[in-house]
Amino acid sequence: MTSEEVTYADLKFMKLEKSPDQKFQTSRVKDSSSLSSCWRLATVVLGIFCLTSVVAAGVLAARFTLVCHLEHERDENFTLQKALMESLNQQLELLQAQNLNLTETVKQLATSRGQKCIPCPDNWLQYGENCYHFSKEWKTWQESKAQCSALESRLLKIESKEELAFTMQSLQFYSSYSFWIGLSRNGTEGPWLWEDGSSFSPDLFQFQRASTTPFLDCVWLQGANIDTAQCGEYKFYICEKVVDPLVAEQVSYLDTA
Repeated sequence: MTSEEVTYADLKFMKLEKSPDQKFQTSRVKDSSSLSSCWRLATVVLGIFCLTSVVAAGVLAARFTLVCHLEHERDENFTLQKALMESLNQQLELLQAQNLNLTETVKQLATSRGQKCIPCPDNWLQYGENCYHFSKEWKTWQESKAQCSALESRLLKIESKEELAFTMQSLQFYSSYSFWIGLSRNGTEGPWLWEDGSSFSPDLFQFQRASTTPFLDCVWLQGANIDTAQCGEYKFYICEKVVDPLVAEQVSYLDTA
């Protein structure tokens, strides 16, 4: 064997001896690179998870703060409403107590002044020596006349300026309602007469417009207005009667007792 062949064999052996180390180092480099990539991926995922958690925590914190604020406002409103209800209940109790006192006072006055404090029936108004009833039903003039007669009275007869003023003032409570009174005439040529047959005095009041029909005309009042219409129309009516003298005497006696 020549020296060249020996040298070539040594070199070849050295190359064969070094190949496993190179492979191992190459494998380590590849493993290290793969591990580094895994760590980087894990770091990115962990960062995203942490960021998502922080954002979710912020949203939850904001919602919790809003809920707490709304709850606080609701508690304040409930407290105010409770205080208002307590105040209203106190006012209601005070009014009920005052009403009870007034009721007792009225009962005592009624007892001390007899069973009847005024000489007019219920739902009648007194003015001077007369009692007045303002109906709540519509009737013709003739029906109204009959109804007043059934109540032991007559349709209203106005005999003075003071009585006219009282009637018109009372009619303010009935706004646009019109009421029959006991004044009529038979045709345009007939005189105006009250229900009892007495003549009408033009000095008391004037009609806004007198009917010119040949039928029976009747007079009605509406607030401060006085006018005529055919007696067959339907209107409310005013009844009038003199105060019961026995009741008036009883009331006068109780007033002086």
